[in-house]
Order: sequence, then structure tokens, then C-alpha cells
Amino acid sequence: MIRQPGSDDSTPTPEELRARVEGTREELGMEVEEAAGKTADVKEQAQAKAAELKETAQAKGAELKAQAQVKGAELKGQAQVKGAELKGQAQVKGAELKGQAQTRAAGAKAQAQVKAAEVLERTPQPVREKAYQVGESARTNVKPLIGFGLAVLAVCVVVSRAGRR
Repeated sequence: MIRQPGSDDSTPTPEELRARVEGTREELGMEVEEAAGKTADVKEQAQAKAAELKETAQAKGAELKAQAQVKGAELKGQAQVKGAELKGQAQVKGAELKGQAQTRAAGAKAQAQVKAAEVLERTPQPVREKAYQVGESARTNVKPLIGFGLAVLAVCVVVSRAGRR
């Protein structure tokens, strides 16, 4: 049976209305408390999840740091090995080049000696004798030769300084 508004049967008394209002208030109060509890629970869950994510991130960061240190040590070792290898190669190449340079120098010295012998053979005897006398004179009279050299040096210095002014 449906109650019609405005009929005498359907009009509640003020006490019934108060009772209904009071019941509705109690229901709303419980619903509000339930919603507040759920809200607090969501906040706690969010904080717990944030703490969990923070711990996970810290663990992952520590793991990556350890991996980086291991990789760094590995690369350092590889670099040291490669450096030692290159140093050895450089020493071998240096010794090889030194040997080549010594061989070339010995060849150049031999050529110079041959050329000097050829020039000496073509030089007339009187010129050779005079050159020998000058050499002997220089060996026996070192002091005058040194004095002459110092005089030439002094003249060069004076001329050099005069040219700068």
C-alpha cells in the first residue's frame, strides 16, 4: 500500500519525524565515521607504499653503486694491462729505431771516412805538409790559440751589442 501525501494515514507525527531524523543522523554519523576511517587508512597505505618505494630505491641505488665500482675496477685493470702492453711495444720499437739509427750513423761515418781519404789523396803533398805543420803548431802552442779564440769571441760580442743599439 502506497501512502499518499496529504492523507491522514500518511502524515507522521512530530515524534515520528524526530525519531526518523534521529535515525538518519545516526546512520549519517556512522557513514561519516566509516568514510573517515577509510580516508585515514588510505593515508596510512600511501605512507607505507612511499616508505616501501624509498627502501626499494635505496637498495637499487646501492646495488648500482656496487656494480659501478666493480666495473670501474675492471676497466682500471684493463687500462693498466693495455698501458703495460703499449709500453712494451714502445720499448721494442724504440730499441728497433735506435738500432736503425746506429746502423745509419755507422754507414755515414764509414762514408765520411772514405770521402776524407779520397780528398786526402787528391790534396797536393805541399798542402798536406802545411796542414800537418799548422795542426802540430796548434797542439804545441795551445795558449796562443786559446787567446786568439777569446779575442775573436770578444770581437763578436762587441759587434753583436753594437748591432742591437
